[in-house]
Amino acid sequence: MKKLIALSLLLAALGSMAFADTASVLPAMVGRVRLVPAFMLTPGAWDDKGKKESYDDTQQVFNLGLALEFGITDWINAAILWAPGWTPWSSHAGGSKDATSNGMADIMLGAKFLILGEKAPIENDMFRFAVTAGVLVPLPGPDVSKEVGKSKPNMPIDKHVFGIGAWLDFDWLINESFTLNFHNDTRIYPIKQDLKNSTDYAGLALLIITGGGDPGKWKINHKYSMDFELEGSYSMPLADGIILNAGLPVAYSFTPGKEYSGQGASMSGKSGYVFSVKPNVGVFLTNTPLPMEFVLQYGLPLMGKNAGISHVISLQFKTYFALPGADI
Repeated sequence: MKKLIALSLLLAALGSMAFADTASVLPAMVGRVRLVPAFMLTPGAWDDKGKKESYDDTQQVFNLGLALEFGITDWINAAILWAPGWTPWSSHAGGSKDATSNGMADIMLGAKFLILGEKAPIENDMFRFAVTAGVLVPLPGPDVSKEVGKSKPNMPIDKHVFGIGAWLDFDWLINESFTLNFHNDTRIYPIKQDLKNSTDYAGLALLIITGGGDPGKWKINHKYSMDFELEGSYSMPLADGIILNAGLPVAYSFTPGKEYSGQGASMSGKSGYVFSVKPNVGVFLTNTPLPMEFVLQYGLPLMGKNAGISHVISLQFKTYFALPGADI
């Protein structure tokens, strides 16, 4: 049971597998596909005082994310974002009582609007500002109330509840090589979720039953989540058709204390945060039949509270395509 409770802290870190972006948009009739394999190692967690606690077994997750983006106009893009995406393999304990979090995360459907920048409604060649608005479409997850009694339980990989989201991106194009980007990802969950479909069930069910309640009649309010990222990036040509990119994002993720309610009673959880750095390096190949980009990133957690200490290694593979009528 203790390992299942710890798993609820770890799953919150899966959001770090999602990829931040800049304020740039794709030209009209140009698309981009992203494939993001990511591996997460979590040797412990921070408690509610920010003190590190080590797990007996390092928890591991392999996840495969995906995104499809397309330029409707030179300043409006449509996107399907699935990162974290599908987890085909995971391990959260050891031996015969190994817990997993295999399955599918939720999908975000959105539209990105370039407000300030080249070819934007407000033209500017030094600054870019873009807003992405979308909805979080929940995909099915396991019933935790039926999983906790198993020798090898499978826990939800995501919240699996409807939400709305907004991304804000601001770029300062310092010169041809240096860019400073600010990114914010805010997600709001207006609908309460059945407690039995959340990893929090593992820690609260016994408490509710002891108090004479039925955990199957309780709901959980996830409220919202907020992620901030500030990145300085550098770009330089290495050879004809080969561009080197490197960046050093500094990230801060915050989740408020959840609220649990049912049968005329309620209780509140504790807020949590993670402060991390995510250095990355990439190569952009422009002379291939389809332009391709590879970006390797390492997420290093530095400090936090009520969160898993998760190290994330990811490789983004991006490929670009153009349809007839593209102005490139």
